Amino acid sequence: MEDVENLEKKLRPRGEVSIIGCGRLGVRVAMDLMEVHRGGPEKIYLFDGAKIERDDIIHRRLGGKVGEYKVKFLERFYSEKVVGIPEYITMDNLHLIRGDVVIICIAGGDTLPIRCKIIEYCKERGIKTIGTDGVFGIDEKIKVSDAKYTRGPARYLNLKEEGHTVVGTGKYIKDGEPITPYTLDEIGRKMVIECLKVLNSIYR
Repeated sequence: MEDVENLEKKLRPRGEVSIIGCGRLGVRVAMDLMEVHRGGPEKIYLFDGAKIERDDIIHRRLGGKVGEYKVKFLERFYSEKVVGIPEYITMDNLHLIRGDVVIICIAGGDTLPIRCKIIEYCKERGIKTIGTDGVFGIDEKIKVSDAKYTRGPARYLNLKEEGHTVVGTGKYIKDGEPITPYTLDEIGRKMVIECLKVLNSIYR
């Protein structure tokens, strides 16, 4: 039987994860992944061109300064593990995406075209993708499913094949309910769990 010290050495960070979008959800996912101990990713790449504003309460509560790039704040928080790239992922720079898992946390406006392109780009390269399926709702159960079968907002991705995992409430902006921190906490938690499952399957 192996001793504890040798077992501990085996449980080290492995693999890489890209988080696309570092707003209210992305920052939660990033912080939770940073905190994983005895495993988790070796490197976390963050992509977002936005700066912290006054209403970015969670970033400010964690120590971010108004006017600072969101990704650079998180890089400063844990530079040994985090690489902050202050750019939005667009159709022209998909080549920047890397890693074993890509977690898509972009929001606002019509994000469907770029989400689809990210998923397509990653699928071609064997990279697992995880995204959202509605973040609205006051007291909703957070569901994990494959985007091909969801009835929530992710169904508009019109994915014909399995492989893109989505996490969310299944509710739309038209339902007229707010986005609560509790919902984002739970979505972020389940995204991280799905991510860790993938990393463990690769590096076990």
